[in-house]
Amino acid sequence: MAIVVPSNDLRKGMIFTTGGESYLVLEYSHMKKGRGMATIRIKGKNVNTGSIVEKTFSSSERVELADAHRKEAQYLYADDSSVYFMDKDDFSQFSFPFSELSWERNFIKEGTKVVVLFINDKPVGIEIPKSVVLKIEQTSDAVKGDTSSNAMKEAVLETGYKVQVPLFLKMGEFIKLNTESGTYTSKAEEG
Repeated sequence: MAIVVPSNDLRKGMIFTTGGESYLVLEYSHMKKGRGMATIRIKGKNVNTGSIVEKTFSSSERVELADAHRKEAQYLYADDSSVYFMDKDDFSQFSFPFSELSWERNFIKEGTKVVVLFINDKPVGIEIPKSVVLKIEQTSDAVKGDTSSNAMKEAVLETGYKVQVPLFLKMGEFIKLNTESGTYTSKAEEG
């Protein structure tokens, strides 16, 4: 039996069906202006075609949640065109086109555990941890006397992702990142 929910219950990572198509919610925003009704805007990926669309709903509209299930998987590797994962239960492997995981690839390294979303036994997306620990591969050294409050510098992480970090951090150290915003949160022990 299909579950129908108000559109304002949608959140990032949910899969819903409207107009005969299923969409994975990538971004969600709730806007209310004055005395009018709230508007729900989502950016979603069509799970059949892979196209990215923006949809707008009034807060009174209802949508049907897709019959999806989640499985734990492990990131294996990436080549020039795809990103490969292994199912933690039966060790089967599957892949996503490189372009479908452009944001997530910034935060996963070999061995990272993820949750894969499936519809009809077809992988349609992944959920990465809310925070990850990655190693700084390249950054400049702090200059003595350059200590204004909240001074930051660019660092390149082991995944190739570039992020602003405090001046005191050095190459080879580990940092914790928020994967939703892509920002530095704290220094970390080896991940």
